[in-house]
Amino acid sequence: MIGLSNLLPRVRTETRSKSKLRSSVSSILTRYSRETDGNMTIFGIMGVFVMLVYGGIGIDMIYSEVERTRLQNTLDRAVLAAADLEQQIDPDTLVQDYLTKMNLEDALANVSITVDSGLNFRTVSAEAERTFNSNFLYLLGFDKLQTTGLAEAEERISNVEISLILDISGSMGSNSKIENLRSAATEFVETVIENDDAGLTTISIIPYNATVSLGSTVSQHYTLTDEHTVSHCAIFPDSAFTSRAISPTDALQRLAHFDPYTLDQNTVVTPDSWCPDDEYGSIIAHSSNKTELLAHIASLSAGGNTAIDLGMKWGVALLDPSARPVVNGLIADGHVVAEAAGRPAAYDAPDALKIAVVMTDGMNTTQFDLAPEYASGMSNIWIDDLGDTDATNDRFSHRVRDESGTENDVYYWSRFEAGTMEERYQSIPDGDTSARQMSNAEVFARWGTRAFGQKFFRTPYYDGWVSYNQYYNAYYAYTPIVTGTEADERLSTICASARDADITVFAIGFEAPDEGQAAMRDCASSPAHYFPVEGLEISEAFQAIARTINQLRLTQ
Repeated sequence: MIGLSNLLPRVRTETRSKSKLRSSVSSILTRYSRETDGNMTIFGIMGVFVMLVYGGIGIDMIYSEVERTRLQNTLDRAVLAAADLEQQIDPDTLVQDYLTKMNLEDALANVSITVDSGLNFRTVSAEAERTFNSNFLYLLGFDKLQTTGLAEAEERISNVEISLILDISGSMGSNSKIENLRSAATEFVETVIENDDAGLTTISIIPYNATVSLGSTVSQHYTLTDEHTVSHCAIFPDSAFTSRAISPTDALQRLAHFDPYTLDQNTVVTPDSWCPDDEYGSIIAHSSNKTELLAHIASLSAGGNTAIDLGMKWGVALLDPSARPVVNGLIADGHVVAEAAGRPAAYDAPDALKIAVVMTDGMNTTQFDLAPEYASGMSNIWIDDLGDTDATNDRFSHRVRDESGTENDVYYWSRFEAGTMEERYQSIPDGDTSARQMSNAEVFARWGTRAFGQKFFRTPYYDGWVSYNQYYNAYYAYTPIVTGTEADERLSTICASARDADITVFAIGFEAPDEGQAAMRDCASSPAHYFPVEGLEISEAFQAIARTINQLRLTQ
């Protein structure tokens, strides 16, 4: 039997152990409740999770934008190709083919294509939608991503007005240049009006060499001064190049008619006049008649000096609204189709496109007119036509001394050049009262200046009746009116004026010297609108310009 005394110490010991345990647990719980290390670990894990989610969202958004851009770019290219008037593939088929080849087949089920077309235009619009799986957003409940693309393109060749300004100066006769030009210009016309059966694109052809001939058709609708009516070229003061317009009603100074080359004294009509007296090289204005345009181009040959400024002046004037009465008059005369009424359009017309294409193989040279004493009025030459229409037997005399108010005038009878002094010089004209005084216009329409000098001044000079200066001035009866440098300045002025009016200027330097290339660079709308070419490259330049004119406009 164990005594009570033996039990009491053990009980106290166990009681103390339990009390110590409770104290230790309480201490641990208190310390844990105060400790923050565990809390930081939990929030850190949560933060990492949030960052992963938002990073994934960013990746999905970037991926979505990449796919949207790919879809948009594909639609842009597809509608541009589909709207091309020259391609024959169905626009729906073409757009779908573009999407397929870019591995965007999933968009085909949600693509909407609209086509609006007419004789002179085609508009194609396409809207497509794609849906694809998300990579991270599904964690937030977004399993799919969606992107759309919208594009519209239009090719419209109505209200296109083109001035084709072609160099036909003498240097174009070398190295097959004129042949290459004719070929290039032909391809150009065939390209830009191929689908334009109703005159919705009009072309003005402005050939130029030493001057620009209006010809008998266009000249009827401008007001040239009346010194003569043999040819139809105009000259301009420097101030005229600050304006794009040439008024149909304001008087234009007519260039005198003369031939500075021919020595033949037996001519009836000057064979090589400075301004043509026929339709060669004349202006064609606002034509959509492909046959007429191509025939005119085929007729061009090379000869004469170079006046790029005059070609550009007329090319710009035919794009200016001031020429509208001219076009309306040509319509009334049956030379231009009725659909061209109202052209040239206003510069701010929303559907108008005005183009000037100017080319040269040379540089501006001196421009000439008859000297003032020969440019108008009556001459000192008398003619006796013997009362018939046979011009080959006409008789002529030159009044070498004019004693006004007396009967002491002296006439040189040219048909007695080899006769005696008494036969050559008389007090009356050859034919007496049957003779009449010729105008200067008549004289220089019949003889070249050199032939005129030789026929009427050489013998009188040797005989002492006229001075050497008189002989020289008759032989060279023309005089400079514009230098090459002045023409460069005039060209630069009119080109700048054209650009200011949003006329697109393409310029071609065709095997031209440095001065000509510089003039073309200065004239062009931008460096991209300037083409320095050689040989057959001129066709490539004209084709590039034609494609640009027909290029499509991305509208959305």
